Amino acid sequence: MNKQELITRIEKIKYEHLHYNSPESMLLEQKHLILDLVEQFDEPQKPMVPKFVSEWFEDNKDVLDLAIFMAIRELDDEEWPHKTDFENWLDVVENKPIETLIRMKDGYEVKKEPLYYIKLPCGKNYDMFVDGRNGNLKVFLNGTPGTQYTEQQIKAIDARYWAFAVPVEEVEG
Repeated sequence: MNKQELITRIEKIKYEHLHYNSPESMLLEQKHLILDLVEQFDEPQKPMVPKFVSEWFEDNKDVLDLAIFMAIRELDDEEWPHKTDFENWLDVVENKPIETLIRMKDGYEVKKEPLYYIKLPCGKNYDMFVDGRNGNLKVFLNGTPGTQYTEQQIKAIDARYWAFAVPVEEVEG
């Protein structure tokens, strides 16, 4: 049932189901009928997408059909993995990429990427954290956990650091 069907059915209630026993009973019956209809209404959920998908969508939403066509066409000449995260996402059937991109026109939510600290091993009683503020990597002993990174940011610094990534919640909790 879509929104228009729901409106039509609610409009018909006043003609099809009126009982004039008393105003109170009529109102109560109408209320129950309307609530039953509203419960049947399937409101579509906003798609939840990664940040790179939302960025691509915002760049292409004015010409979405053509942009989707061109993006898919460009995948034909490439092998997996593709050049960008968006192309890899577009090439995975389970993502329902075309349906998702079209549904995004009615709104969407961006998945929050998990954040990590880089915690280096340093004996039993010490913790070392990598801090990358101001573009310089520094290691702090038993200090504050330091900079929070996404997985992609850690791997961009040096993929070997990924083995030492600790979710932010674990360190703070």
